[in-house]
Amino acid sequence: MNKEFSVGAIIFRKEKEQVLFLLIYSGRNRKWGFPKGHIELGEGEKDAALREVKEETGIANLRFVGGFREEDVYQTVSKRLPYKGSVIEKHSIYFLSETKTKDIVVDTKEITDYKWLGIIDAEKLLVFDSLKRILRKSEVFVHAKTPKNAETTT
Repeated sequence: MNKEFSVGAIIFRKEKEQVLFLLIYSGRNRKWGFPKGHIELGEGEKDAALREVKEETGIANLRFVGGFREEDVYQTVSKRLPYKGSVIEKHSIYFLSETKTKDIVVDTKEITDYKWLGIIDAEKLLVFDSLKRILRKSEVFVHAKTPKNAETTT
């Protein structure tokens, strides 16, 4: 079976004592999820995640939380060449990232809305159980990690 790879980020920010997660709404897919997109030729996973997040949200100041990399694997029909219309095995890889940015600018071609939400409200908007599982895992990770385990990007 043919495979496609996407990469993105579970982005959070802290507001007082609360951890808020960024969910974006795909107008094309009509679903809430996390910023992600296809890896370009010669691009590393984290570089692709940074590029996709910036393209879809305008956020450029991400701090990767070390040790968190989750992969969601599922079958779907490809919407991209060369496999367009064929069933493929899709690999969506997510990194956990922190930002201080509150107001974002969504890419209105693909993303039509966004929300910063606590874990309970965020889970309610996610349709796929695999994304809910990754979100829950990221919340546990946020509370377990300290700033010394972070990589900063600008």
